[in-house]
Amino acid sequence: MTDLPFPKGFRDMLPNESLFRLNVIKKIESVFQLYGFLSINTPKLESLDILLAKDSIGEENKLIFKLKEENLGLRYDQTVSLARYFIMHSDLPLPFKRYSIGEVWRMDEPQRLRYREFTQADIDIIGGESIKGNAEVIAVLSKVYTSFNIDFSVSVNDRSLLDKFFEKIEVTGNDQIKVMRSIDKMDKIGVEGVRKIIEELIGKEKSSKIIELISFEGSNEQKIDLISKIVGEDATREINETLKLLKIYNIKENIILDFSTVRGIDYYTSIVFEFKIKGENSSLGGGGRYDHLIEMYGGKSINAVGASIGVDRLLDILNFKNSKEYSPSQVFIANVKKENYNYALSVANELRANGINTDLNASERNISNQLSYANSLHFKYVIFVGPSEEESKMVKLRNMETGAEETTQLSDVISLIKSRVRS
Repeated sequence: MTDLPFPKGFRDMLPNESLFRLNVIKKIESVFQLYGFLSINTPKLESLDILLAKDSIGEENKLIFKLKEENLGLRYDQTVSLARYFIMHSDLPLPFKRYSIGEVWRMDEPQRLRYREFTQADIDIIGGESIKGNAEVIAVLSKVYTSFNIDFSVSVNDRSLLDKFFEKIEVTGNDQIKVMRSIDKMDKIGVEGVRKIIEELIGKEKSSKIIELISFEGSNEQKIDLISKIVGEDATREINETLKLLKIYNIKENIILDFSTVRGIDYYTSIVFEFKIKGENSSLGGGGRYDHLIEMYGGKSINAVGASIGVDRLLDILNFKNSKEYSPSQVFIANVKKENYNYALSVANELRANGINTDLNASERNISNQLSYANSLHFKYVIFVGPSEEESKMVKLRNMETGAEETTQLSDVISLIKSRVRS
């Protein structure tokens, strides 16, 4: 194998991996559409003036791939592009429920389940009633992960509660941001690691109060009761009502109120949430409410909530590399002799006209090599056509899983394969 240079943090996909990825994206998209979200597309490149505007993604600006000569950059996420899109298309219906599935790029240090080029599947609701939007977006992501039989939990928090809590204990301004960033590392460094950092920032007394809150164990109701005694019952309305709506959505998975969930520090404003594999710290996706981002870019003041699914992480969790399906075709047609190719082509045309994905021998090789090719791509069926089949206008069908063969009418083959696809 020739050793060729390859970019770090990127990856090629084999046909089975790529087909698996395509089917995963189709399933995600079908769930988005089930809930009435509209598809949009935006360029993979945005102006650096947009990407860097007002530090909308904060310290993550350093991760943007820049084409400085053109004043352009590869999109870091799809939320900034959505904000720009919404401002430029002022006649959109409200609430505007959109989804977009595509690649984003970050000049990050590659590691397990972290790439420089990866696919995000995003949904957002701009406008409408905030609490209803919160619950719907969380419900949609829950539906996606349930459809893949993933056992997950959802950590939910209301960042505005933390803001009020910090005010009560007199942690403000830059210290508040630094404390938030430290809390955001809790999955990696643990409670004691966070304690050590914030003690150096704000002292032992204040840090103890913060640690007591973010590490409190109890039911969601007990946690709301705890925080409401500190910041007031009115402040807990959004998280309370969001959790109540999620029960009506019949989400049975663990939904955990977690005061240490603070993601998106630079632009999320209240509700934030993160999906994880149950019992692990691996993030599957998440999102939150960003009520000031569009206004930050010069648009009107309007509330918004969104979420993102990390498609590449999902693929790895689903072991997509082990997929045995290499071809989207159900049938491969092998011609016994080269003189039978035209008849094989007419059979392929008839199958395709009936919506059956069909591959056809396209080389000068014997029947044994054609079968080897069909086996390597794991076709479910092989149709053989030779002189006798062409003369009788029949086909020989082999089930590649059982080895069973029969010579039959093409119409019977069409009916059989269609019934198998439906089942």
